[in-house]
Amino acid sequence: MRSANNSVEPSSFPDDSGADYFIREYRTAVNPARRDLLENKPPLLLLSTSADAPESHTHRVLEALRWALGPEYKRVPHTVLYAEGDVPLLTVQAGTGLGFDIPRRSTPDRFPNFWLMADVIAQIQESRPGGGGLGARKLRDHVYRQRAERGGLPGLLWHMGGTDTAPIGGVYGFFVGLVWHSLTRTLPRWIWARRQNRRLVRSKRSGWLGKHLNATAGGAPVFELLDQVGARQSPRLSLEPSHPRHKEGLAALELLLLRALLEDLRKPAVGRLLPKRRRRVARPVLLVEIPPEGAPGADAAERFLRALHTLQAGLDGPGPLVIAVGHPSGSLQADLGVERTNLRRASSLLHSSNPRPVLVPLEDEPFERPGLQIPPVQPRKFTMGWRAVTVVELTALATLLVGGAFAPGFWETPPDTRCVGGDRPAAAGSQTERVEVRPKEWYQDVLNRIKKQNEEAEKYADARAVRTVVLFESTPPTSAEDTIFDGAIPELRGVAMWQQRLIEDAASDASRVPLRVEVRKAGAGFREAVRAVHDLIREVGQENSRKAYEQIVGVLGFAQSTKETQEAVKELGAIGMPMVGTTATADEMQQSGSYWPFTPANSTEAGIEAAFAAHSPLVAKPGQTDPHAPVECVPAGHAVIVRTPDDLYSESLADRFQQAFKGGETVISFRQDSQPFATQAGTQKATTADQLVGQVCQALKAEPDTAVYWTARAKDFTAFVRAMDTNGTCIENDLTVLGGNELTNVALTGQYADKDWLRLYHSAHRLPEEDSRASAKTKDFVRQYNRQYPQDPWRQDGHSAVSYDAFHVLSRAVDNAGSTVRRESVLTALRNNITFDGATGVVSFSEFSSGPPKRKTLVILRQSAGEPEAVVACGAYSLTAPKQQDSPCRD
Repeated sequence: MRSANNSVEPSSFPDDSGADYFIREYRTAVNPARRDLLENKPPLLLLSTSADAPESHTHRVLEALRWALGPEYKRVPHTVLYAEGDVPLLTVQAGTGLGFDIPRRSTPDRFPNFWLMADVIAQIQESRPGGGGLGARKLRDHVYRQRAERGGLPGLLWHMGGTDTAPIGGVYGFFVGLVWHSLTRTLPRWIWARRQNRRLVRSKRSGWLGKHLNATAGGAPVFELLDQVGARQSPRLSLEPSHPRHKEGLAALELLLLRALLEDLRKPAVGRLLPKRRRRVARPVLLVEIPPEGAPGADAAERFLRALHTLQAGLDGPGPLVIAVGHPSGSLQADLGVERTNLRRASSLLHSSNPRPVLVPLEDEPFERPGLQIPPVQPRKFTMGWRAVTVVELTALATLLVGGAFAPGFWETPPDTRCVGGDRPAAAGSQTERVEVRPKEWYQDVLNRIKKQNEEAEKYADARAVRTVVLFESTPPTSAEDTIFDGAIPELRGVAMWQQRLIEDAASDASRVPLRVEVRKAGAGFREAVRAVHDLIREVGQENSRKAYEQIVGVLGFAQSTKETQEAVKELGAIGMPMVGTTATADEMQQSGSYWPFTPANSTEAGIEAAFAAHSPLVAKPGQTDPHAPVECVPAGHAVIVRTPDDLYSESLADRFQQAFKGGETVISFRQDSQPFATQAGTQKATTADQLVGQVCQALKAEPDTAVYWTARAKDFTAFVRAMDTNGTCIENDLTVLGGNELTNVALTGQYADKDWLRLYHSAHRLPEEDSRASAKTKDFVRQYNRQYPQDPWRQDGHSAVSYDAFHVLSRAVDNAGSTVRRESVLTALRNNITFDGATGVVSFSEFSSGPPKRKTLVILRQSAGEPEAVVACGAYSLTAPKQQDSPCRD
């Protein structure tokens, strides 16, 4: 393996266009000013030298990046992976290098997962039998022996057992073999193996190996599973290295070993008391050389990068910063689905959580002249080792405990059993009738309003720039029953309100650009979104024949996260169309650097809701018979997660809640149609509401502290509630349901007003008007909305406020785009940190990424008698909202 150049003499980074920005953001991505920024998951970055560039170009870039991380000693954990033919698995280099020469007085990552898998894989590679496994016991014994050789308690006990060179005879030898070896080797090895099995396979929280190998919690022990891996891959590894099946075997082992390393590199919890957890103050970095296609080591480098891409998006935790430099082949670029960009744009992505890899071509000319030095990063240094800090903290804690032990009631803190949001069910007291909904009339009224306001905007065209934005909406329902499940009407009303405000402002403010709004239908449930986008792209290509005010400078909408809207965003991103989303929340919607989602991502929402369910008393305690006594509640120890297969929103939210929730869970895939669908291992299946009710009741009977976490669509939830009410089999103790914003539309129309057994919590994107925490801007918007639409059943819903603020974002970017008002300048303006106090709270986009606004408001509402109550409010819901917020908010 080639060694990195440890010379103190710095290597210079090529002075390519945007290099200044890249150097600055590279250093801050590695060593951010605030430690919580380490939670971002930066994308895989490929810096590509030209096809004819010499090897020295690659080495110059790698050394410049490495030098900044520690010219004389490591300032942050990092390693350079040089791909050479004798090291087929680059992850071996990565794990070994990150654990070597750690920053002074910091705490090294112990890499328990990596070293265990490295020992297993080394044994598989060395044995290479013609068929069959190595034997689970033999594999276990070998791996434990390697663990003992690395020291610690296993090593101490092993060496206490003596040497294995010569057997000891007689009674003494019998004692040593039967008793002493049992205490120092056999028993510790058995305990260690059971612990690995529980940790890697059976644990719902950290059993990553079981999930990786698709093994259920009650499946085979860990070393049987790993022996099966050896049985599958060893015959392939026996083939010639050039054989495709040999490469498949190496790829499988690389994926397993890299998964183990990424599990070890999860960032320790920010803050807390333990000093070892505070020692990770910088992001680990992996720098990878990519040789030209066909050169020695090229397969190894590209195999590592493919494995990283496969794992990166699906794993919880931020992981390391990985930058690859060299000559990526066309097949690698196609497999990774890279986004081509420049250094300046790539520098902003270093601060985002964008799973899509980014490719930056480097020109040859800058290598021919002096470059730019990357100054060494300066992470926080520690004056004391973590052991010394631990002694000080334990001494202080012992003093506190001894003094407090004699205080009356010190050890007794009764749990809070007051139901969060009150003990009343969802039945809304006097509101027992559903709100009247007139969908056709309301939908047409708001379209007419937008049409009239478009005509008013066009009147400014002779004196100033006027442009057009496109709003994609689902095709409106025709029945009142279906309309309650669709947020199109309140969203359109919010857009119309901001358009009116914009046109009124333009009368006195010459800097405002009046905007027309074209509402385009994308099919029921956005199923025709791709077709609608293709029509738009074709029209944009013929834009020169249109009037200036008809030129389209941006897109709004995509209110649902579906596979169709995901693809639509990707297609519009390919032509550089500025896009601002509304209520599409799936992380997977982030398919383009020109798409700005407006609401918090599912990963954020699920984390907040999982913490809320696990720590807040929201589930009624069973056995409460006194109807006059206050209902007592407990946190949810278990969750029934209801998801819809093949629904991007539902699957995304369910997966992330399952990862974040610390209690037990039952997962049910529920879809009401005749189309067959597959389920994951360990997941139940329901195709009717009655069947789902039976499964939920069974879970409640087994675990009374169960809450239902609903990620399926609102129409399915209504079917479930009606079936539960009709069957009446397990509603005597109330049913607690926690769901996403999908349920808000229906809940606010009184659909569940007569269900006195339902305890309903759901998310929203603004605080209710009556909430004391709501900002003046929020209250002002609600007052205007209620005045303009007094009969609206969704007046406490966030759809209208979200679309109002989202249009505000896009129009602000258009205002700042300069006199020509072109799409390119609108994109630039969107990347320039737009910030304002809006109807949904403070809106502040990062200048470094196109993700959701920073600290975007997320509210959990309790549906009860009268108006909904906000039981959780996270983010910057006002200018005075605290920056550091307690659980369940995650700042």
